[in-house]
Amino acid sequence: MGVEAVEPGDEQAVKAACHHVLWDMRPVDTDETQSLLAELERHVRALGPRVAALVPHLTGETRETALVVMRNVDTVFDPDVSYPDAPPAEAQAQLHDLAIVARALSSIALLAERWDRERVEQPADGGDGPTDAASWLVARVGS
Repeated sequence: MGVEAVEPGDEQAVKAACHHVLWDMRPVDTDETQSLLAELERHVRALGPRVAALVPHLTGETRETALVVMRNVDTVFDPDVSYPDAPPAEAQAQLHDLAIVARALSSIALLAERWDRERVEQPADGGDGPTDAASWLVARVGS
């Protein structure tokens, strides 16, 4: 999979690895399983701190979801749960769990980045247009 050239936490790399683990139906041999475990672990270790830093700035359900995902990060790295020389079935389960957590972390980070961009793009003085969906509807009613 070319894991040596992949930047940990890269959105496209996370998507590709997770798609391979979660949706590709072909059998994965032991070497490929170990390679994917290492790649996904790097992604989770890179994205975990990024999402943890975002949590204080998130609100509502997004914040709660991020907290649940962060708890799952702790679980996938718990030494009582994962073993480096695990039997194949356990390695597959760990691979699945890492893929789920990596994809969730990547999605939360992407969502937060999108919100930051939208906030930066809004005019500081309120601009000419409405700033939220409700004011947009009110502004368009009189048109």
